[in-house]
Amino acid sequence: MKQGIAKPVRASDPPLGTGKAEIGASRSALKRFRFVTAILGIIFLAFAVVVGTRHTASTTSAYSPLLFHQAPNLSGETINGSRASLAADRGHFVVVNFFASWCVACRSEEPQLVNLLRTEGSSVRVLGVDFDDTAPLARRFLASYGASWPAISDTSGQIGLRWGVDEPPESFLISPSGKVLTKIIGPVSARQLEALITVATLKGY
Repeated sequence: MKQGIAKPVRASDPPLGTGKAEIGASRSALKRFRFVTAILGIIFLAFAVVVGTRHTASTTSAYSPLLFHQAPNLSGETINGSRASLAADRGHFVVVNFFASWCVACRSEEPQLVNLLRTEGSSVRVLGVDFDDTAPLARRFLASYGASWPAISDTSGQIGLRWGVDEPPESFLISPSGKVLTKIIGPVSARQLEALITVATLKGY
């Protein structure tokens, strides 16, 4: 009897005895693996972006009942003796920044706010609130960083109470229409704020 020539087995061929159901299950498992791998890659990328935009480990975006509502009234006498108000900056993004001369973390934040105004120009304003401090010390503190924006005195802590501030530094990003978009606890960076403003602009705020 004539013997046939054995067919060579390729590495890609399924093992002998493997049915169509087993092959289909293997292919489904491979697809699930690739899908999960892609999702993990997206999650990792998002995590890297967040870490890359954080200024310090103590900087966090926090919940506030003020979010996406009109900002509370903010006006009063500044540390220079003039008057300032949040309403005067309507039509611009505004960073309401609670600070104090005795606040150690504020020392790293002030240069970031100065840089923000240099890069963003007239589209963004900063309005400071001097929290539980004295005007002479606050003036000296801001001047040492070249900060020229108005800062309202809050010696009684009533403004901080209305805004839900525990201690500086805390900042709020306000939309051109006067809505509170973000609350940030800890020293904020120019890069963080630029990213937040870009997202808010794209969303139509």
